[in-house]
Amino acid sequence: MPQDPVAAVAALLSHPALAGRKRGLLVAVSGGADSMALLCAAAEAGPRLGWRVHALHADHGLRGEESAADAAFVRGWCRAHGVELDVVRARLAPGAGLERRAREWRRACYASAAQKKGAELVLLGHHARDQAETVLLNLVRGCGARGAAGMRPLAELGDGDGDLAAAKVLLGRPFLGLDPVGLRDWLGKRGQDWREDASNADVRFARNRVRHLILPELERINPRAVAHLAAFADGFASVEGPSIAPAGWDRASLGRLGAALKRGRGRVDLGRGWSLEVGSGRSRVLAPPESRALEGPGRYVWAGWSFSLKRGSPGPRMVAEEGGYWFSADLLNHGLRIRALRPGDKLAPFGFAGRRKAADLLREAGVPAWERAGWPALEADGRLLALPGARRGRGFEVRPGEPALRLAWRRPEPDAADLGMDKAEQGC
Repeated sequence: MPQDPVAAVAALLSHPALAGRKRGLLVAVSGGADSMALLCAAAEAGPRLGWRVHALHADHGLRGEESAADAAFVRGWCRAHGVELDVVRARLAPGAGLERRAREWRRACYASAAQKKGAELVLLGHHARDQAETVLLNLVRGCGARGAAGMRPLAELGDGDGDLAAAKVLLGRPFLGLDPVGLRDWLGKRGQDWREDASNADVRFARNRVRHLILPELERINPRAVAHLAAFADGFASVEGPSIAPAGWDRASLGRLGAALKRGRGRVDLGRGWSLEVGSGRSRVLAPPESRALEGPGRYVWAGWSFSLKRGSPGPRMVAEEGGYWFSADLLNHGLRIRALRPGDKLAPFGFAGRRKAADLLREAGVPAWERAGWPALEADGRLLALPGARRGRGFEVRPGEPALRLAWRRPEPDAADLGMDKAEQGC
């Protein structure tokens, strides 16, 4: 797993779902290694992208002098680095349901502190092993697709319907793709200490039993068990809809973003048509075009994809072939366009009865969850005709002897810089 906490935080802060929100950022920090890595990375990446960084330490009051020492440690770091800190304390009674009660209390603290600081994003330090633990716990307790998807990189704080745009405060988890050993190594190279919570070793708690007893056994069966559990959760992410889809930054995008942060200026291609402008302590996310009309034979660029329409004569396979789909030339008279996939889109696959969710078809074609929300959809007469590179739908099939059009495509290159939407070449 790539281990660049600063780039991971910067990528989440650049997520399109955060565009237009207040630039107040609250970091939940316990003093442990994961949260200290998060605080260090947020303090470095946040101001460069125009975010005001605040910290929150929640003291559950369960560990006596150790809890007080945790708070003092966090307070000392924040004072030394100029980060404003709020410390909230509770006196939770030990006993049944402690984990649940502690979590509910923390969530209430996040909401209250976010309102106080004018923040609309709270960052949490959950990492890949935390995700694996969550998925396993959800499965053994009984869950549907929502539970199988585990934790999300961006989620609503509260009990809303999952609409990020309408949520008052969001929870962000930029480290879900990072390994905790790598986070500790990163802190060590920076000379940054952290606190150890002895209660994390107490196997009376269900999560600790999974962490210390079950996951190690699974890793003896397959050393990549944690990565596979994360991929399993990711496979269910699209069930909840694109509004809470993962951020989807690949290693190349993270590298470009990290380089721009070090320069302090520039425009970064984040892939699939998205770009980020950085400069003067501010940032701006530029979205890809929603749609592009295909008016005739020629070449087109949309969201980093390259498309071409050419007249021709199909071979024996008159519907689809590698790298292209064939259609009747009459298609051009029916409002042909390329657009972004929308929540709830359905396609009638060629050769099958009925319609199916486009997200399911993309998953079956091996498209990762983080790419599905921005996948191109071919539309005519207001209905979906194809998911280029994944599935051809029914409609406008070529009949023997009639004029035909071939739609071909090329997916974005990792470093593609051409994000325009203008037709590049007219002809044929």
